[in-house]
Amino acid sequence: METINYISVSLGVFCIVISLIIIICALTEFEKRSKLNRIFGGFVLSTIGIVSSDIVAWLMTGNTKPYAYYLIRISNFLHYMFGVFVLIAITYYLLTYIELKIKIPRGIKVTVFSLCALSLILTVTSQFTGIYYFIDEYNVYHRGRLFWLSQILPNVGMVINMGIMLFYRKVFGRKFLWFSLVYMILPITALCLSLLFFGITFINIATTLSVLILYIGVQTERSYNMALHIKVMDNQLLLQGEHYQTLQKHIDDTKRARHDLRHHLSVFQSYVDTGETQKLTEYINEYKDSLPDDTQLIFCENYAVNSILWYYAGIAKSEGIQFDVHIELHKKAGVSDSDLCIIFGNCVENAIEACRKLSSDKYIKINSKITGKLLVITIDNSFDGIIKKDGESFISRKYNDEENHPGIGVSSVEVVARKYGGEAVFEAVGNLFQASVMLRIKG
Repeated sequence: METINYISVSLGVFCIVISLIIIICALTEFEKRSKLNRIFGGFVLSTIGIVSSDIVAWLMTGNTKPYAYYLIRISNFLHYMFGVFVLIAITYYLLTYIELKIKIPRGIKVTVFSLCALSLILTVTSQFTGIYYFIDEYNVYHRGRLFWLSQILPNVGMVINMGIMLFYRKVFGRKFLWFSLVYMILPITALCLSLLFFGITFINIATTLSVLILYIGVQTERSYNMALHIKVMDNQLLLQGEHYQTLQKHIDDTKRARHDLRHHLSVFQSYVDTGETQKLTEYINEYKDSLPDDTQLIFCENYAVNSILWYYAGIAKSEGIQFDVHIELHKKAGVSDSDLCIIFGNCVENAIEACRKLSSDKYIKINSKITGKLLVITIDNSFDGIIKKDGESFISRKYNDEENHPGIGVSSVEVVARKYGGEAVFEAVGNLFQASVMLRIKG
């Protein structure tokens, strides 16, 4: 074997080892039933297929034994086929990821999969026509007259995928978006190099590195989503704990008032017997003021949302913010409690922060209504008229130490809305800020 063969085989073995490590890690860490994870597994297996078939092809090059005749032809055919499978897998993964949060027009899906189908047909056809490559009588691989087409089609597919990612960039976390874009740039670069140089398998190295980068991106996104979920749960537990403590204090105060009632009744009777009505009136007023507040803020039947609203209502009252709530939300609203907490928690918290920057005319108005299969939530608040935007999106002005995810609250609300096939709209009109969220509910 020539030196270039040894180099290619060695690189191929290294790429296979890396890919196997990734797929083992993925199988042990991911939810195996997830559709995305199954597609990712198929993508990694296709990558292993590309590299393995290429290794066999290099080993059989120049070998004139009978078995080599078949092995070099089969391995080269599989190398091209697995290349198409990688394009199909990454395209399917990308579209599936986006459609978990937002509907993609049918025309886009038809376009990208038609390109994949064309690549598949041409790859099969090339085995009988030699348009991509041919094997001579010495079992040596040679490029065909349309070899460039085998490199251009995947490049076009990758460019289309990059365009889709950039168009739907709001669906992706910032880190995951960059990881995915880098993933696509590497194979495109390798395919271009393959047109200029022959010998070193650039595509094998690039594809393996891309798998590694995408895996890191997936892990980063999962860690971020898990951290966000834990943060929401912690906030929910904190609010419910404070709600419970207040209720417990109210119960204790009520018990104490009932215990003291007989003593107060004795005083009442004494004033009645002596005809001291003025003193009786004064004593009754003092007694009424000493009674615990019997007005519990029940905004809706959903306990998690009610806890959040109750908590912020207390803050609003202490800071002189008018807090009006008119919502229709049942115990089982057709939306998970954690998602409702993300919407109400972030929007109301932002509204409170906005009102804190005002000296007067501070108000928050929260409304929600269920119409058929739609849950519509609106949260309006006054603010100082100063807005902060990232492109076309509003972001919170409150301090956020997560520098890689600025304005996490607003973007989280948008993600939840898309998850339920709805939409989150944020508008600023003068000194009025409006947050409107529409969700398609289950049941």
